[in-house]
Amino acid sequence: MSLDSFLGKWQEECKEGFDEFAASIGLDSDKTTFYKCSKTVISYNKDGDEWIIDVGVADVKNGRQFRFKIGEPYDSANLDGTPMKSVITAKDGMFLETHKIAEMENEMQIMRQIQDSGKMLVTTEYKGNVMTSTYARVC
Repeated sequence: MSLDSFLGKWQEECKEGFDEFAASIGLDSDKTTFYKCSKTVISYNKDGDEWIIDVGVADVKNGRQFRFKIGEPYDSANLDGTPMKSVITAKDGMFLETHKIAEMENEMQIMRQIQDSGKMLVTTEYKGNVMTSTYARVC
């Protein structure tokens, strides 16, 4: 599948393993409760060889936008806004992401893939804790 299959807007339908993942990254209890009950919205667009990702929470204004080129480091942020250094590569129609927060000893790994069903499956791993999220295309 082509990376262009990511283009468009996606909304999270469900997530598994969130509590353990949130604890592993040190998310405080208020933010853990908020993000556990919320649905992430992600939009993918392209401008030449640059990808543009808009990330937010359904029904909440003030999301974030990130611009990157495949294989080149860029500045991003995690769930609570903590700055990260990130790089996204592509393999077999998947996005493979590596994110590093200065204060954290380990890297966060994220794999995004479009399934035959048309859903986007996102697997996030940090310190052996895995969170899996399923997204549906909304436009």
